[in-house]
Amino acid sequence: MPDYVDITPHVSLLAKIGQAGHSVAEAVSELVDNALDARPPTGLVHVDVTYDVRGKWIEVVDDGLGMSRAELADALVLALSTKNGEQIGRFGLGMKSACTSLGQRFTIATCREQDRFEVVADYDAAAFLERGEWRLPLRRQKKRRERGTMISIDSDRVYHGLAQSLIKNLGWTFRHFIADGLLALTINGQVVEQPQHQIDRASLLPLAGEVEGHAVGGWVALLEVSSQRGWYGFDLVRHRRVIRRHEKLGFQAHPQTARVIGELHLDSFATNNLKTDFVRETDDWRQLELWLGETIEPVLAASRALAHSGSFDRRLRDLIAKEREQILKALGDEVLDSVLEIKRLSRYAGAVGKAVGIVVGPLHVEHVFVRDSGAPYMRRARVARDGEADLIRVETNLAFPDIGGDCAAWASHGIAEALALELDPDDDFVATKSRIWMSLSQQPDFIRALRRSARLRDDVELTMA
Repeated sequence: MPDYVDITPHVSLLAKIGQAGHSVAEAVSELVDNALDARPPTGLVHVDVTYDVRGKWIEVVDDGLGMSRAELADALVLALSTKNGEQIGRFGLGMKSACTSLGQRFTIATCREQDRFEVVADYDAAAFLERGEWRLPLRRQKKRRERGTMISIDSDRVYHGLAQSLIKNLGWTFRHFIADGLLALTINGQVVEQPQHQIDRASLLPLAGEVEGHAVGGWVALLEVSSQRGWYGFDLVRHRRVIRRHEKLGFQAHPQTARVIGELHLDSFATNNLKTDFVRETDDWRQLELWLGETIEPVLAASRALAHSGSFDRRLRDLIAKEREQILKALGDEVLDSVLEIKRLSRYAGAVGKAVGIVVGPLHVEHVFVRDSGAPYMRRARVARDGEADLIRVETNLAFPDIGGDCAAWASHGIAEALALELDPDDDFVATKSRIWMSLSQQPDFIRALRRSARLRDDVELTMA
């Protein structure tokens, strides 16, 4: 008979997992991850991060679904996770490692909408170590919010200027959630906006393929101005969350490639248990690098040409355009699912709300809602731009008498018509417009962006004649 030994971890482990090297921004991001995983059916979760340098504390509050007593108890257990593969969390370590990284004492208070009280867990590293037991006290108290979770941490890691660091880092980490209307985030009362890459849009190349059974999507382009500080390369994304930034993947870091910028969506590739990087020492990852290097060669060539001459010639522009067209042709009817890029653009004169731009292959379209009682329901114009592809501007007139209900449907119809006129103005115009309109209507991110630009409610159903 074997002689078994007890290998229960020492109670100091809970404090030690906080020594994994989290920056403050990384630790706070872990707590925002949990709020996003607990967002309500409406989709949007509000997260407020506040801190006080003198008081030496930081607090993260969300209005997500909250937790029951049993759910909170499970959330406190190391390495226990009940989350599915579509959620951000995976390993059951994030909240504990983040909290113990930020301080030696923290409190978690949580409640669901149907609860009469909120459940509270208190952790004190010194007291926990002295007790020597893997148990934490839970208590009840009067609800202070309808639902959600509040995590308060005594922390000496907060400092003057932390807000600017968090706004910048969390803005990039959660840029897709912010853009998609799934996260409203504030840092000490300051709203975190979605940042944007400043790219030469004529160089934009969509990426879509399969590597060793893994779907890979994204895009690559050239920065308007090269970065000699290393701020170029690919953002690596998993389930909308940016895991790594400025990765020189598929090419070597060099002043000649300092304009290359892009994004790779790698939902089915594995990450480490702290979600700070992908697992790279695998055959799948090596194949990804090989595939990417071959795919982005036209953009790399353009970057090298810019480094030598300050501009890339018509031949390279045509090469990128040809690659783009081949990708779009290969994607077939799924084209808009893969390469539709939504961008909130600056407001210009006469606009009701912010413009929404999309790039489909070589076509650049900008849509904006206007209000003009003497104009038709839709106007379309081509705007020439030096050194870039022409811009197709589409306006939908909210003052037009027949527009009612969901303005996003009218807007997507106008955009589809503009795209069809460019792609197929002759025999199959009607069929092409119908296919594009149907594809647009099935893009929830795009429809949300249109509704936000018109300042409409996000819960209106898209209706099509």
